[in-house]
Amino acid sequence: MGLPEDKIPYNVQAALAEDIERAQSLALSDFLNYKLGSVSVNEAQNNPLQPDVQFRGYTASPLLGLAQGLAVYQNGVRINEPLGDTVNWDLIPQSAIHGINLIGGTNPVFGLNTLGGALTIQMKNGFNTEGHSLKVSGGSFDRIVASVDSSGNNGSWGYFVNVHYFDEEGWREQSESDAVNLYGSIGWLDANSKLNLNLQHGDSNLLGNGPLPVELLAIDRDTIFTGLDRTENGMTMLSIDGSHNFTDAIMLSANAFYRENKTDSLNGDVSELAVCELGGADALLEGLEDDGLEEIGLDEDDICQSQFTNAAALEAFLNDTAAGMGIDGDFNVEDLTGELSGTGVLADEAIENVSNRNQESYGTDIQLSFSNDLFNRTNQFIFGVALFAGDSRFESETELSFLDPITRSTTGLGTGTFVDEFETDVDAETTSLSLYFMDVMELTERLTLTASGRFNDTDVELLDRSGERRELNGKHNFSRFNPAIGVTYQVSKKANVFGNYSESSRAPTPIELACNDGVFDLAVAIAIAEGEDPDNVEFECRLPNAFLADPPLNEVVTKGFEGGIRGEVGAAEYHLGFFHSTNKDDIIFQTTGRSTGLFANVNETRRIGIEGRLAGETERADWVLAYTYLDATFEDDFEVLSPNHPFADEDGQIRVRSGNRIPGLSEHILKLSTDYAVSANSSVGLDVLYNSDQVLRGDESNQVDTLDGYAVVDLRGRYSINDNIELFARVSNLFDQKFETFGLLGEEPSEVEVPLLEDFTNPRFVGPAPPRAVFVGITLRAL
Repeated sequence: MGLPEDKIPYNVQAALAEDIERAQSLALSDFLNYKLGSVSVNEAQNNPLQPDVQFRGYTASPLLGLAQGLAVYQNGVRINEPLGDTVNWDLIPQSAIHGINLIGGTNPVFGLNTLGGALTIQMKNGFNTEGHSLKVSGGSFDRIVASVDSSGNNGSWGYFVNVHYFDEEGWREQSESDAVNLYGSIGWLDANSKLNLNLQHGDSNLLGNGPLPVELLAIDRDTIFTGLDRTENGMTMLSIDGSHNFTDAIMLSANAFYRENKTDSLNGDVSELAVCELGGADALLEGLEDDGLEEIGLDEDDICQSQFTNAAALEAFLNDTAAGMGIDGDFNVEDLTGELSGTGVLADEAIENVSNRNQESYGTDIQLSFSNDLFNRTNQFIFGVALFAGDSRFESETELSFLDPITRSTTGLGTGTFVDEFETDVDAETTSLSLYFMDVMELTERLTLTASGRFNDTDVELLDRSGERRELNGKHNFSRFNPAIGVTYQVSKKANVFGNYSESSRAPTPIELACNDGVFDLAVAIAIAEGEDPDNVEFECRLPNAFLADPPLNEVVTKGFEGGIRGEVGAAEYHLGFFHSTNKDDIIFQTTGRSTGLFANVNETRRIGIEGRLAGETERADWVLAYTYLDATFEDDFEVLSPNHPFADEDGQIRVRSGNRIPGLSEHILKLSTDYAVSANSSVGLDVLYNSDQVLRGDESNQVDTLDGYAVVDLRGRYSINDNIELFARVSNLFDQKFETFGLLGEEPSEVEVPLLEDFTNPRFVGPAPPRAVFVGITLRAL
């Protein structure tokens, strides 16, 4: 809309390409973490290109299994992937970004998933960027980052092309990664119209080996627990955007896009299956876990040397033994030997979960803007219609594997035997049609009223392609109108107050609909109707490697309001505001075991916060200080699955109370960034980041110790030899602090039967941050 900040009734943080370049950030997510208020990062995967980015307690992450709450747009195109609303930060080339806006609040105009805010990214083109540049840097972790771009125009036609490359060995063992993105734009404009055709292709090969048990962390921060965890993305996106001014007061703007992202994942993990000799032959059994056997004083040697002819006889013996000891053993042993394909070689040390996701999305957004006065008052009105459609194909299989006892990796150790029962092949189709409007009226010279709203109608359909999982099939519809109203008032030339009330919503994603805690009753009913044993029904999802069934989840609805004051005091700019948002039927992921779990609705969650920002500059220095207080809590009493919790009941559940903190979020975030010009051609900069403690995932009941907070300092500098050559350097984690950004409760590490871990019993897992690192580089420019 091109509105000035004092007409916008919510907080907007903006940055341009020069801000991003000066920060020397590795990726856009890194820039957001250090430079923008109310943003924090969890390194759950421990890969620098796969972080969980959180804003005001809402998440944009590349990982399935997290409830997403931020919408991300690139050149007006929504790039949240259709299967799980995930955001692939590795596919956003930072060096091709012209500018960003981080819009706070529950803003309905930005469509579905704008529960906590929206991030809009404007890419470079031949008219907003001119010249040619080459930038290369390298340093610790054998990291190399390079980008080259060229752009220009003749007044009517313009072009921009960019290549961005990343490669590193990583600071942890077995964590090498690489990514390359190509972005190009051809544009045309005249006095009344403009048009851009944009093409992007990205390929990445990322290893993120996840958190470590705290006992293993104390021995070696560089090692891994189990591996590998590899994600390969291959994405192509074509988009076109443009506008036309019919008159000085009427403008049409539109975009259309097609995006395809193919993701291959491989996750090496410890097996919960057992190879057991029954009737003189080896069998692969499920449900024969060491903990259950230990409770009745047995181990596998006592029962797996042909003492029993089949799994049913073994199951009966175990349950009778438990009953005789007064223990509710509830053993459910299933023989999977007949459900195998491939080589037939058995192994129970590990498994490799292999999945393929092919996600296609396409859509268009068309809007009309009218700037005519209304009732003799300055007014701007926008009306638009948007279509977003996504088709996803998800295939997964589980391969039996051996495990290297030294590296705890499955690399090269797969047996070629696959468990057909764990195989998944499903299609998901999502279609969203939206109508929206926004009106901005200046009631007086000082008072501006903004009213907006959006109606969303979303259809989600799941289809099992294997023919074996009929419970997956289902169709769902979610529709809702979300309104917003806000005001700004110019108190003086240097003070502006604002307030806004808004509502937004998001439909459950296909992966959430296909994997939630209502699955059990439906799957049991189908089993009974078909004369099968309902006790064999699985009640978990192995994300991202399996779906289960399709009972409905409710749509998440967020209602929020915010207000504040902004302006100037002396030579400094300031912003002081508060925000309050409440989610109805929020969706959380409950852990049921190792890498498994289910989605569930929670009646209500709440996020309340205060955020402040103070920025100033002198002749030689500029600085920004930002602080956020966030109180993110569950507002309902409920029980949730968390079988690894030390206080879980016999059903693996914990009791969450109203007021308990939501895991993974810091209450206090403090950021200081400053740059000082040492001379006309050199400068130094300092970034300080503080995040307070956070609750571990899996401890929604807040019963165990939190993950400690941390402070980290980065130092950077630049030296310009001339207008065309610049040298730069950055020291990350200047004081080599040892800290963690993420924590969860997992199974006891000793479940991995290798010598190093046999005495480890602490279920706390944490994501360690990288040690001190030094990077240097050079930039070459030409007009």
